[in-house]
Amino acid sequence: MVKAWHEEEKRKKQPSYQKEIAPQFEYNHFIRDFFNDPQNKGKSRDDAIAAWKHLKLQAGSNQYHS
Repeated sequence: MVKAWHEEEKRKKQPSYQKEIAPQFEYNHFIRDFFNDPQNKGKSRDDAIAAWKHLKLQAGSNQYHS
């Protein structure tokens, strides 16, 4: 068990590591996906929040789509 814990801690320190976000946290998923999209490079948190608010007004899925 200790060995597995150390391996997980080592994995978390890698630059490509992204913590899993539970499905009920749609906002957090959206924000992460917004900033992972190369088209949004240089945009601010306020831009991401505005995009989220716009999406919430639309019918359908709340998933980010570029």
